[in-house]
Amino acid sequence: MRQIAITLALDGLDAEAAEEACFAAGALALSYTDRRDDAILEPAPGEFRLWPATRLQALFPAEIVDAAFLVALAAAIGCEASRLEVTAVEERPWEREWLRDFVPLQFGRNLWICPSHHTLDRPGATVVHLDPGLAFGTGTHPTTRLCLEYLDARANAAPTAKLQDALVVDFGCGSGVLAIAALALGAHAAHAYDIDPQALTASRDNAQRNDVASRLETFETADALAQANGNGADLVLANILSGPLCELAPTLAKLLKPGGELVLSGLLIEQEREVIDAYRPWLSLQRHGEREGWVCLSGRKPAEIDVSELLPAPPRPRPRAFWPVVIVLGLALLLQIAHRERASLAQLPGIGPQVAALYAALGRPIQPTWDVAAYGLRQLGAATDETPGFFTVRASLRNRAPHAQPAPLLRLRLLDIDGRTVAQRDLLPREYAATEPAPLAPGARLDAELSAVDPGTRVVGFEIDACLPRADVAPVCANTKDSAP
Repeated sequence: MRQIAITLALDGLDAEAAEEACFAAGALALSYTDRRDDAILEPAPGEFRLWPATRLQALFPAEIVDAAFLVALAAAIGCEASRLEVTAVEERPWEREWLRDFVPLQFGRNLWICPSHHTLDRPGATVVHLDPGLAFGTGTHPTTRLCLEYLDARANAAPTAKLQDALVVDFGCGSGVLAIAALALGAHAAHAYDIDPQALTASRDNAQRNDVASRLETFETADALAQANGNGADLVLANILSGPLCELAPTLAKLLKPGGELVLSGLLIEQEREVIDAYRPWLSLQRHGEREGWVCLSGRKPAEIDVSELLPAPPRPRPRAFWPVVIVLGLALLLQIAHRERASLAQLPGIGPQVAALYAALGRPIQPTWDVAAYGLRQLGAATDETPGFFTVRASLRNRAPHAQPAPLLRLRLLDIDGRTVAQRDLLPREYAATEPAPLAPGARLDAELSAVDPGTRVVGFEIDACLPRADVAPVCANTKDSAP
């Protein structure tokens, strides 16, 4: 299919609005590139940054592009049609062109991932045949590599720790590479789960290609996975982001059988402690490996112990004391449950204020259950301020949480060429928003302008972080290492 590339410099335009206009007009693909070779720091997970001078390029079917189309597209973007650069794209087999750079990769001692256009002749190698596709997971990302190296190490471990006859769960399976590799290394069966139907389709296709489809079962819901898991899995692998890993701690721990092992990846070094603490009620996690700033954790679920066998037989209680003891224990259990759920109780309209006041009087104020990582920040650039000696940074803020959250404090950090902080300023919502903002509904967007003193030529870039206050401690920020309480 013949294609036309339409290129536009985004100077003064809203990148998100321009992107939506292109896709609404029938764009097949869209990309952003830097027009001036400006450096920007590595974005945090979930953050999308643009260069100060950004170029947008969209590909359209050639048959729909004419003069009237260009005029309509420019109007939808909000610019003059003369700003659109139009070029024809040479027809090439794009679906195979990029595979030239995808070569066999080795993980550990014996495990290899090999694309279909390569052959591998290596004695003793366990080869998984896999091509890049729409689903995540080919072994090129450090987090996937860490998990594959763990599987190879376990397959070559002592007999009691080997994968043979094991049931493996790949939670957030993507391409199914971890489940398929485990089966290739000797696992008895594998269960794969993902919220993306395309990932489940890719997992089944890749399993068929590697002759392990009869031992791989895919699941569309976590509940169905839990029901099929029976007495629990020998090994659960989850290569997803740190936020979901923390939220899923009870679910992933429940999928393990007593003595089963949990392997987590997808988290940065600075997120390691938070994830370890989230799983502490169920098992102890340790670092298994680290690569390029990413960490892999592993831990074993304790075996069940019948405590009654370790304790002497209790004396026979008197009949009259039975019910008072039951009542006291029941009340203690209810109080323990209420204390654990105190944050939820404090949000109830009927008893919430009384619960919050009680804990405040006891010197233990209830912390709000806001999620600082759910704020999506997009840095839109900086410009000289009208006031001499100042400049203004523009940003867009979106609440990605499933519930309303307050407008956060924004932390502006000015950076030198080595990425070190030259100056820092915290701005309250009333200091960066045009009006005092109300709580942000799910999906709500807020534009921010942050003014700061221009420190001179030492500053070559900036970072913006979303933070939320905590009682009696420093604010908690989404991407700042030293802000956690």
